[in-house]
Amino acid sequence: MSQKQPNSGLEQEISWEEAVARYLEDHPDYFQRHPELLARIALTHAVGGRAVSLIERQVQVLRDQSRNLQRQLRDLVGNARDNDALADRLDRFALAMIDGRALDDVLDGALDLLREEFRLDGIRILLRARDGFAAGRAEVVSGDEPPFEELLRKLGSGKPLCGEAPEASVLRYLFGEPATDIKTCALIPLGGASPYGLLALGSRDPYRFHAGMGTVYLTRLGELLAHGLARHRH
Repeated sequence: MSQKQPNSGLEQEISWEEAVARYLEDHPDYFQRHPELLARIALTHAVGGRAVSLIERQVQVLRDQSRNLQRQLRDLVGNARDNDALADRLDRFALAMIDGRALDDVLDGALDLLREEFRLDGIRILLRARDGFAAGRAEVVSGDEPPFEELLRKLGSGKPLCGEAPEASVLRYLFGEPATDIKTCALIPLGGASPYGLLALGSRDPYRFHAGMGTVYLTRLGELLAHGLARHRH
């Protein structure tokens, strides 16, 4: 029994603290009825370690909470503005896909808008010729190129893949020789889970595309491009 006494004392102290905390929670008007205690209770300030009154500490806590809420509000407003701007870009992209009267119009319109409005350092559209696309453009490939077929296999889920840039040979295949400084990529399938092509986006920003990011807008971008291309397949 004697060996348990120290622990018993600690448990009693904790139980008293819990009782006091519960009492104050149940009686929020306690300090209104005993205002003299507010000036007598001293707490250690979070910065500097000096003693401050309970009122001062409450004011500091409220100020900190206010700053945190303001920061969260700024982040929400900033995200909303970014989303609105991105939605506008997608609207313009959709119109370009609808207006394209030929395969050249769709491809040129897509490439121009992606360069001008999406702040990308690398863009490539690749289409498999045997899936109904006439040869004659660099975007239309025979389909027996190993890098292309391997990329299509990776996109078999029908969902965009985002992350660090692939090995140098794949980077050069996608974006050409100047692509060595591209740090992150997004690969977007064209044609769902049985893709006939892909849209590759590259960025020098090491944080632009990453595995944990949302892909709603990237998926929509691929759907719009696929819709524009569908009208010009043979």
